[in-house]
Amino acid sequence: MPSYERTDTIRVSPQEAAERLTDMAYALVAGGPLQLTVDGVRVAVPLLDDLRMRRDLTADGDRIRLGLELSWPARPDPPGESSSLRDARSPRRA
Repeated sequence: MPSYERTDTIRVSPQEAAERLTDMAYALVAGGPLQLTVDGVRVAVPLLDDLRMRRDLTADGDRIRLGLELSWPARPDPPGESSSLRDARSPRRA
């Protein structure tokens, strides 16, 4: 997939948020691709089996923020090499 970055914030009801999350969950269970609408265009994002999930919860008194981030390699590992082996050899950044 070519380099791309897009961030948006929209107001949705709890039901609309659940529907969007459910669509993503179905794609993950089925093995993809993940179908997203970006700038009014439907984009198919390929999924791999090696997913990482990050969750953040912040409450500051005025707002509660729940962040969910999924990441995975852009392409499958070469035969005989897993991403965990590749990550172990990669230098760590501070």
